[in-house]
Amino acid sequence: MRTDELIESLAADAPRVAPGAVARRVALGLGLGAIGSAAVMLAWLGPRPDLAQAVATPMFWMKFAYAAATGLIAAVLLARLARPAGRMGVAAAALAAPFAVVAVMATVRFAQAPREAHHDLLMGHSSMICPWRILVIGLPVLAGAVWALRGLAPTRLLPAGIAAGLCAGGFGAAVYAIACNETSAPFLAIWYTLGMAIVTAVGALAGSRMLRWR
Repeated sequence: MRTDELIESLAADAPRVAPGAVARRVALGLGLGAIGSAAVMLAWLGPRPDLAQAVATPMFWMKFAYAAATGLIAAVLLARLARPAGRMGVAAAALAAPFAVVAVMATVRFAQAPREAHHDLLMGHSSMICPWRILVIGLPVLAGAVWALRGLAPTRLLPAGIAAGLCAGGFGAAVYAIACNETSAPFLAIWYTLGMAIVTAVGALAGSRMLRWR
């Protein structure tokens, strides 16, 4: 039997996957992970005391939107890579948009500020703990993403792990934004981005080790 005939024979015996099954499993994993992240944040840090006032400010929503948009775009990428030989498509290019917007905002804000304010704009009062809090809060989402991928058929394990980590980092940062009272665009561009990058690195490691077919 020729190779192409063998492939066709094997494919004919394969069970059909219900339409939308991949998206549903990814959504379930990420949804449960997000609930876990929210529970961690509430039990550990709690929402910022002035949350009712903060939600009336543009910077709160910019901070939340930056993280959430990154997580959502990465979730689309994750669903693509959960399929055999999945390709990233335009979702990979779209990932640059949130980073570019925040980078421009941070550059303009930093350039307009007086020199004596530069340190506070960059460092805030929580720069040394912000990335690590995002990591901890993002881990339940990463666990949900890995669970979803292990029940599917990704073949590009490293990119799938990176997408899972970036998705978890974005959603973890969005949840952390409810507890964080930093309001500087330069702070957001540096430390939130670093936190998401750390979770992405953990996701890359998980992808290369935990998603291998056995």
